[in-house]
Amino acid sequence: MRRPPKNRVLATVALSVCAGLLGACGGGGSEESEAPSDSPPTSAEEQVPSGSFSSLSYNVAGLPQGINPDQFPEQHIPLMSPLLDEYDVVVVQEDFAYPDLLRAEASHEFQTEPHPGPAELNPIGRETAAVGDGLNVFSTLRLGELDRVPWRTCGDASGDCLSLKGFAATTLQLDEEVSIDLYTLHLDAGGADTAVRADNLEQLAAHLQEQADDAVLLGGDWNLNYDEDPDGEQLRSFMAATGLQDVCDVVDCGADDDVIDRFLFRSGDRVSLTPTSHRFERDVFVNGAGGPLSDHDPLAVEWDWTATS
Repeated sequence: MRRPPKNRVLATVALSVCAGLLGACGGGGSEESEAPSDSPPTSAEEQVPSGSFSSLSYNVAGLPQGINPDQFPEQHIPLMSPLLDEYDVVVVQEDFAYPDLLRAEASHEFQTEPHPGPAELNPIGRETAAVGDGLNVFSTLRLGELDRVPWRTCGDASGDCLSLKGFAATTLQLDEEVSIDLYTLHLDAGGADTAVRADNLEQLAAHLQEQADDAVLLGGDWNLNYDEDPDGEQLRSFMAATGLQDVCDVVDCGADDDVIDRFLFRSGDRVSLTPTSHRFERDVFVNGAGGPLSDHDPLAVEWDWTATS
């Protein structure tokens, strides 16, 4: 059963009580009665919307079966589908060939339409593209329109030019008047394609800077490690340029503080975001033999949010 998002409104109310004592005339008697206070009552704080939600980022390894001999999406993606319901917001990557299987038992009210394929949507005219971007979102919270942006460059080291990998952006409605920008992404994968990933990050940073005041939640397959060169410098420079933080800079991630599947985030002028947990669901997304359903582990992060204006 999915844990529902806890959108709650916090308010505190101050009470002021004044009493006056009136003296009575004659016979030494006295009489008590209430009288208005000369001091003004304390103002009640404005109601501040706040809440929490859970999120998951998962590369579902959805290339056609047989391309990766150690992956079995036709058997594994149906097992993933009902497990997604445990999370309020799910961003996925490599949702390529089996979108119906992934959605079959996922009951999120808001689900983005799968990429229709490069024959129908190929804004950069990449002639080598055989599949779309593989990026989608499932959510119990209202989503805006999904904007799919392919990387302007690709590398040949891992066959990335056969796809339209990039990032996809939408809005996530936390409350009636509170929203954040939500992204899912998949960076170039080739080990030798460091210059291509640098260009991916530059393209994404320019997009984020167009909405510099917005709160952002960005999950995906980054194909970058802090302890590798030049990956670490590229990632930290990107974060400095965009004001983003890694969840593991706030929450103790233990031995999982440098896995390529990660969430970055920032607060905005109107809402504050705070991660409260970080865990890879390695014991949840497994087949009958206890093996993983993908070559990536699903990352779950829980969040608190508070409106700031």
